[in-house]
Amino acid sequence: MNHLLRTTASPTTINDWSLVLTAASIHHHVHEENGQFALLVDPADAAAAGAALDGFDAEGAPEPQPPAPDRGWSPLGLLYAIGFAAMLLVTGTWEQHSVWFQVGSAFAPAILHGEWWRAVTALTLHADLFHVVGNVIAALIFVSSVGRWLGGGLGAFLILIAATGGNLVTALYHHGKNHDSVGASTATFAALGIIAGLQAARRLSLKTRPGTWWVPIGAGLALFAMTGTSRGGDYQAHLFGLGFGVLFGVGWALAQLRRDWRPPGAVVQALLGVLALGIVAGSWLLAFRHA
Repeated sequence: MNHLLRTTASPTTINDWSLVLTAASIHHHVHEENGQFALLVDPADAAAAGAALDGFDAEGAPEPQPPAPDRGWSPLGLLYAIGFAAMLLVTGTWEQHSVWFQVGSAFAPAILHGEWWRAVTALTLHADLFHVVGNVIAALIFVSSVGRWLGGGLGAFLILIAATGGNLVTALYHHGKNHDSVGASTATFAALGIIAGLQAARRLSLKTRPGTWWVPIGAGLALFAMTGTSRGGDYQAHLFGLGFGVLFGVGWALAQLRRDWRPPGAVVQALLGVLALGIVAGSWLLAFRHA
C-alpha cells in the first residue's frame, strides 16, 4: 500500500474516509505523522477508492443555499428612522396628550367600530424617547435588510401592510377591552418577520437539508422574546406583526424560487413607495376629519 490517496489534519475526516473504503471492501492504511493523516491504498485500488470517496463527498457535502438577492445599500431603514424621529418632534410624547394621540392611537374599540386607519396612524406615534430610539435602531437593521432584498418601494409597502394587519388583529384580540397602544415596533417586527420568512423559504428549497427551514423563524421568535415583550410594549401587536411579516416573506421568496419573480424595477418601486406613503398620509387625513 504505497499509493497516497488523500491527506487531512482532521481525525474525523480520516475516520469517515476509512469507513467508506471499508464499506467498499477496499484495503487501505492510515498513516499519521506530525498531526497529518495520510490515506494509503494499493495502486490497483486507487481508481475504485477515489471514486468511492468522490461519491461520499458528493452525498455528504452541504447543498449551497440559493443566493439571496441583494440589491445593494438601501436608504429605506434610514428613511424610517428619520421619519420616526421627526414624528416624535411633531407629536410629542404620549404623556403630553396631544391631539395626534387622541385621534391616531390604536384604540381597539375605535378600530373595531370602523376607524381602521388607526391601525396605520399608530405606527407613526411613539410613547417616549426611549421607544423611538429602540425603533430607530431596529429600523436601521431590519428595515434596511428588507430594502436590500426587495427594494425600497416593495419593502416599505409589505412592511406597512404586515404591520397594519398586526394592529388590526391585535384589536380583534382585545375585543371588549379598552386596549390602546402606539409605536412603530409592530412595523420593525414585521420587517424582521419578512426577513425570517424569506430565509425560511430559501431553506425549504434545499433538497438535502430542508429540515432547517425553521431556524430563521426560531431566531426571529428569540429576538421577539428578548426585545418584544419588554415592559410597556404591546407584545401581542409585536407578535402579530412578526407573524404577518413571516407570511409575506415566505410568500415572496417562494414566488421568486418557483415562479422566477423578481423585485420590480425602479419605476414600480417608486410607485409602491409613494403608495405606502400615501396610505400613511391618507390615514392621518381620515383620523383628523373623523375627529
